[in-house]
Amino acid sequence: MHRLLSLQFHLLTFTLALAALASQAKAVDFNRDVRPILSDKCYVCHGPDAEARQAGLRFDTEEGALDAIVAGDPDDSDLVFRIESDDEDTVMPPPDSHLVLSDKEKATLRRWISQGAKWEGHWAFEPILRPGEPGVGVNPIDAFVISGLDAKAITPAQPSDRATWLRRVTQDLIGLPPSIAEIDAFLIDQSPVACEKVVDRLLASDDYAERMATIWLDNARYADSNGFQFDNQRTMWPWRDWVIQAFQQNMPYDQFVTEQLAGDLLENPTQQQLIATGFNRNHGYSVEGGITDEEYRVTYANDKTSTAGTLFLGLTMDCTRCHDHKYDPLDMDDYYSLYAFFNTSAESGAPGEPGRDQMAAAPFIEHGFSEDNSSKPVLAMVMKEEPRTTYILKQGLFDQPGEEVSPRTPKVLPSFDGYLPNRLGLARWLCSDDNPLFARVTVNRLWQQFFGIGLVKTSDNFGLQGELPSHPQLLDWLAAEFRDSGWDLQTVIRHIVLSATYRQSSNFRTSIDDPENRLLARGPSFRLPAELIRDQALFASGLLTGKIGGPSVMPYQPPGVWEDLNAPPSHVETYTQSDGSDLYRKSLYTYWRRAAPHPAMATFDSPSRNVCTVQRMATNTPLQALVTLHDPTYIEAARAMGEANAGMSQEAGLAIAQGFREILSRQPRDVELRLLEDLYQDRLDFYRHNPDAAERLLSVGHRVVKRGIDKPHVAALTDVYHTVFNLSETLSRK
Repeated sequence: MHRLLSLQFHLLTFTLALAALASQAKAVDFNRDVRPILSDKCYVCHGPDAEARQAGLRFDTEEGALDAIVAGDPDDSDLVFRIESDDEDTVMPPPDSHLVLSDKEKATLRRWISQGAKWEGHWAFEPILRPGEPGVGVNPIDAFVISGLDAKAITPAQPSDRATWLRRVTQDLIGLPPSIAEIDAFLIDQSPVACEKVVDRLLASDDYAERMATIWLDNARYADSNGFQFDNQRTMWPWRDWVIQAFQQNMPYDQFVTEQLAGDLLENPTQQQLIATGFNRNHGYSVEGGITDEEYRVTYANDKTSTAGTLFLGLTMDCTRCHDHKYDPLDMDDYYSLYAFFNTSAESGAPGEPGRDQMAAAPFIEHGFSEDNSSKPVLAMVMKEEPRTTYILKQGLFDQPGEEVSPRTPKVLPSFDGYLPNRLGLARWLCSDDNPLFARVTVNRLWQQFFGIGLVKTSDNFGLQGELPSHPQLLDWLAAEFRDSGWDLQTVIRHIVLSATYRQSSNFRTSIDDPENRLLARGPSFRLPAELIRDQALFASGLLTGKIGGPSVMPYQPPGVWEDLNAPPSHVETYTQSDGSDLYRKSLYTYWRRAAPHPAMATFDSPSRNVCTVQRMATNTPLQALVTLHDPTYIEAARAMGEANAGMSQEAGLAIAQGFREILSRQPRDVELRLLEDLYQDRLDFYRHNPDAAERLLSVGHRVVKRGIDKPHVAALTDVYHTVFNLSETLSRK
């Protein structure tokens, strides 16, 4: 199967190269070449925002642009006269705007006008049209990628080896490395469907559901605390468990979104569908006394609106809360009409009663959720019995109502006519075949999950200031496939991870000037997310607990983190470290406090989850090394491996190689093994002469040291494994 995919990938090169031949003098493409110039340099003064618009001239619409353009005649076009002028009173953009057109940009605008000034709608707002597919047996992803590479006379990278692909796909799909048994079984299996069997096994696992849920919690701004001033505890984990169950069932994505947005509006909703609506209540709540009820109620509705805009439409709707959008065809009327969908719940901005699990914003609906024969109140949504009138809020101020609006979706997108004017109608509209954004933004985030960066780099912004897609046809093919499959996430995932594009070696290619791999001329490589770094250490050591769901847990954390919040005595909460197996649960279940995220998670760029996050940062800082060097999790994991492997042989090399493979899924190279053996011998000599140091090392963590072990030997192995945990390769997805 491996050779077949590789052969198909490279055979496509010749065929598609013929179709890629084109004249050097290409026609100017409006969306690719012209609109970005107009958006960056002209829209500030001549864009969608009517209040900021100068001279009544606008370049965000074709009708407006034609006031300054004579199609086919750049020399008679006022636009060209202005941008080429040397007179500071005439030239555009004006000097005081601090915006300057480059010579290349001026030439592009001139050439566009001379070619007829063809206008196009913004690519993201256009209908999704399935591009033509290649022949039978060819993964369309590879065809689209090779077409782009051929246009630049670039050949794809060689395929990665089988073990590397297995580690890559296992980490991506379940957030853990493969076990040695799984590696050996895959390397032995030479059947043509070996890769397909691996993918099917992974997609059917509970680990897959937990991995997907981890990503969704960022999107849905999940936390175990209320946020704001005191950031007290609340019960939201039943909603988190609903998400895990939905991914376990491979729930169709349209149903997944609908139940979260409007499960309470379905006919005879089940308790689980009501719990699903906790999505709408995931934002922060204030329990501070003396706040203005309406101000905070509006704040919560704003959060819901911005989250829906970012997560489901890929639009920066929040920019229109106080004024019309500066760049996108969105205005305040669009914002508050979308806001109206979330302005009808029986939700208050006033603080809840401390002591009731610190649940805020009464009145709200509670639904019992049994856990250990106890009932917990769960935040969910319920429609207000009497409609609440929605107004455009002047400058976004809660006490400055303006024109009345009704629930509807942005005017630039397909009409909302025919849908119920509530959250259920909104969900149906989002998931309709006519909506051009919903499928595109979703498959783009999936691509980001597997390649580290989306086909559209700005996964939170598909508007005019967002990045153009690197492979527009591939994006639309994936979106069409997702939609036409019945919104089956796993269908799209299979296409991606079984493609030759995904299989390529991730080695950096110095001959290609493409540091971000936008051309996809090599395999994906990026730093692992925070949760996966911790979880793989626990997995390799055998400490990882497989329990699914339930209340969040509190693993090792430095003292004083919560105490620094300076809450008054009546609101102080103490970090109570979990014990037993709860210490070793997946990071998905770590208690998430907005004002004080777990420091090990935050150091590796996990968000606070105060707002919807669809793309995590990926930084490299010295603090990250301090986490993996000093956090008890990694030391304890290393010593658990040391104890497990200590009795393998009198030759330490076998134990070192075994642990190395358990962590990195490959055998150490000769030079690596020699270096680690030298480290082992050096540390063994040290611990033989300093038994107290061995005792101190082996006492780190909750786990009790086994009796009768050779402590200097185990301590030396611990240092070796701990070193491997700190390798760049361990912290990266190759």
